Amino acid sequence: MKKIKRVREDRMERIFNKIMAEDTFAQLIGMKLIEIKPGFARTSLSINERMVNMYQMAHGGTIFSVADQACEAAGNSLGEPAVALQHGIHFLAPGKPGETLEATAKVIHRSNRVGLIEFEVRNQEGVLIAKGQQVIYFTKTPR
Repeated sequence: MKKIKRVREDRMERIFNKIMAEDTFAQLIGMKLIEIKPGFARTSLSINERMVNMYQMAHGGTIFSVADQACEAAGNSLGEPAVALQHGIHFLAPGKPGETLEATAKVIHRSNRVGLIEFEVRNQEGVLIAKGQQVIYFTKTPR
């Protein structure tokens, strides 16, 4: 396994600012990147009535989005451009309007071109809403 190299703090700030400024989908739904460190990220999203399914629970795409955003930030925090190859998610409890979901993502394995991220999504009371993994590909091409 390739060691996760140290990434300078100024690079973390650049990655944070790039995601916040250029991820227009996150802006559209009000998602926020809260924290980023090498190989780790935390995001949040407040659920509103426009983000629910017919059962008045958070739509699976809403929960997926906050997890994917955390994975995107964690993967790209290692200093090389990374994109998702595969994302597996297990929905374990419903999210509800008025709740804030928080996702954490951690890179647990890294080779030259591929990484594996584990993530969790919890509500503000700490209830586990979803858990899963994402496989990422390091493109080696500046983006």
